[in-house]
Amino acid sequence: MLCSNVLKMFILFRFKKNFRVSKEIFLDILKEIEPKFPPVRAKGLTPKEMLAATLRFLAEGSYQNGVGKDFNIAIAQPTFSVVFAKCLKILEDTLAPKWIQTEMSPNDQQAARRYFYAKSGIPGVVMCADGTHIKIVAPVEDRDHHYNRKGYYSINALIICDHQMRIRYVNGSYSGANHDSHIWTVCGIDAFFAAKHQRGETSYKVL
Repeated sequence: MLCSNVLKMFILFRFKKNFRVSKEIFLDILKEIEPKFPPVRAKGLTPKEMLAATLRFLAEGSYQNGVGKDFNIAIAQPTFSVVFAKCLKILEDTLAPKWIQTEMSPNDQQAARRYFYAKSGIPGVVMCADGTHIKIVAPVEDRDHHYNRKGYYSINALIICDHQMRIRYVNGSYSGANHDSHIWTVCGIDAFFAAKHQRGETSYKVL
């Protein structure tokens, strides 16, 4: 029994390490997105296989280290490029509107104010924003635009989180050479918060 439990725990650990989600969450995601895929053709990849390949790539950050050599989900690179683009679009269209929301309920705002005040002594804070550099392989085009001040190639993603570290907004459209302040201004979120504040929603004032 002990060996069986250890083996089960190891399998679950390996699953989460490979895909960065538990098996239960993987199946929940699959249930949400499966209807969005076209019917599977003969010998074609199933939605489950496409999701596994996509999450494996996102976990590893490269084709060679993950999808390309994983005997469970090995897919040729040209095929994977199509699969990845398709699956990522479905994930974004299906899950992002459901789980990434800038709007906060009054109860969430109140809880956030209490949390941030206890941590920082600054009153009225409900969310925090920052840029995070995601390291990438040097691109063929616009290489200079992706070389950041820290000395490597990246995408500078703007992320806004609440007091529970729940992502409320994310924008990964800008290359690493862009400064956080520039991205904040041009991505539209600054204008969004300003409009909220002008309409009397004082929780959305930007400090």
